[in-house]
Amino acid sequence: MENEFLSVKMNPNGTFDLTDKVLNRTFAGLNYYEDRAEAGNYWINKRPMYHETHSSQGCASKTWSTDAGPLVTTLVSEINLAMPETGGNGNYKDDGRRRELLIRTSVTLKAGQRHVDVNVQFDNKYENHYLRVMFPTGMKSAVCANAGGHFNVDQRGFKSQGPTRDATWPDMATLPHNNFVDIDDGEIGIGFINDGLTEYEVLDNDERTVSLSLLRSVKNWICTETRVGSSFPSQKGGQAIRFHSFNYAIRPHRGTWQDDKIDFEAEKFNVPNRLVQTRRKEGVLSGDRVSLFSIQNTAVRFSALKKCEDRGTFLLRLYNPTDHNQKCVIQFLNPISRAWLTNLNEDRVEEIVDRESNKMSIDINFKKIVSIEVEVAECATP
Repeated sequence: MENEFLSVKMNPNGTFDLTDKVLNRTFAGLNYYEDRAEAGNYWINKRPMYHETHSSQGCASKTWSTDAGPLVTTLVSEINLAMPETGGNGNYKDDGRRRELLIRTSVTLKAGQRHVDVNVQFDNKYENHYLRVMFPTGMKSAVCANAGGHFNVDQRGFKSQGPTRDATWPDMATLPHNNFVDIDDGEIGIGFINDGLTEYEVLDNDERTVSLSLLRSVKNWICTETRVGSSFPSQKGGQAIRFHSFNYAIRPHRGTWQDDKIDFEAEKFNVPNRLVQTRRKEGVLSGDRVSLFSIQNTAVRFSALKKCEDRGTFLLRLYNPTDHNQKCVIQFLNPISRAWLTNLNEDRVEEIVDRESNKMSIDINFKKIVSIEVEVAECATP
């Protein structure tokens, strides 16, 4: 399937090749799965000393297409991935019993879209295992990954697995992220955008394989005080034995995450437009559009719009995750009586006097958070 920007070819083992026709770059063998035994708990990621890692690269898939039309097409694959039945038997060896996990992957491409959407579904019936999805990027010269963080985009280098001094312990190689992970070689990059996954790893190999953790089924071990805890084998909440559905998107781009505004694309992916049908009402709306407020710089991220804790005004919080200072114009629907810059405790720092009736310009330094308290005049009819 293809549109004016991308083409997708599904492979016999359930992976797919993604070609960016503008960049003239193909990312081959994307979206295979790995599963291994897990002997850890909520806090500790721990594999048995002797264990097997099962890959879907050797699987044979069933493949079909749905929604094949001029606006949207979806390719679907199903594979049966071998995996441990009960996983970690103690801390030394898994028990060798095997079962198969049926995984359905749907890859969707829409007209005019610069990314592909992926949906993964499976019914987990097994305990003590760790499942992740893998993306070989082929970016051998990449030196770091950029991952969404708290009011920031975190840049982290790659570390090989031991036993050298600058290595990482295998079970500590995974790292946290929020909404996206992006990797680039200085000229071309690829972003992995998602709506709820929290853990990733970039393997220190020639393929610079990016992995996203889908599931880590663990025993219920509760820490009651320092270094002391108790196991509750009858409670299976940590095993996540249920039906699972995950959504993510893959977006090739030129340059870095800042050049393509991957953080902005991740925000749109996580907060899509919502259509609401209402009855006919009295009033006037413009023929174009109406917004409560607008931020006229897509490099600046929106964090929160809330009522102030101790005052009848409201607070708008923005942040700048880029490496450059940003000028941001904020326009409100209604006129503004007064406005202040505040700190995170909502204490007023200074009044903003350089503004128009419903518009103001704010300079946000790189890696900074800005909180703006606004007192709005009487509501105007749009």
